[in-house]
Amino acid sequence: MAKKLIGFFMGFAALAAGLLLPISASATDAQYMPDDQEQIPENPQPEYAEDMVLSDEQLGMISQNCPSIQNQLRRVQRTDAKSRVHLGAQFEVISTNLMLNLNLRLVKNNLATAELADQQTTFSNERTRFKNDYINYSQSLERLIDTDCQKQPAQFYEQLTKVREKRSEVQQDVYRLTEIIRQHRESIVTLKESLK
Repeated sequence: MAKKLIGFFMGFAALAAGLLLPISASATDAQYMPDDQEQIPENPQPEYAEDMVLSDEQLGMISQNCPSIQNQLRRVQRTDAKSRVHLGAQFEVISTNLMLNLNLRLVKNNLATAELADQQTTFSNERTRFKNDYINYSQSLERLIDTDCQKQPAQFYEQLTKVREKRSEVQQDVYRLTEIIRQHRESIVTLKESLK
């Protein structure tokens, strides 16, 4: 019975992990999908020129291209909102249908491990951080879209830098959550092997 239960949850963990998508609309963002043949990349840290001072020519280009920039930002906003809903739903399923249910069944069968319980707690905490960081990012992006880049290109660029930082925080959250899922799957495999 215990082996059957572990096998079911291992299959579910692989399926759930494969459904995860990065919170990203750009082609340069790293993929964080765990796979048996694929390694998760090192914790990615995007680099941005935060202290960069823009020339008058660069500020003029921002002003000149403002309508196009605003349209692109709205597209990113819509894409990220969809990704957030998708990821939030998947993280909820993983937390309740996989981690919580597995730990409850293991406790009932006197097979509970501290490692799996700790992973569940860590995942729950990271999920909360992901939600909060996404809200901060979303609000920051909204302020950026509301900034008049034709009349205030310097303030617009300053806000853009803040948005990039907040978006990077959300990407880090997704990375950490995906890493916990990978570790959880490894722990289940180890538990299964110990029951043979």
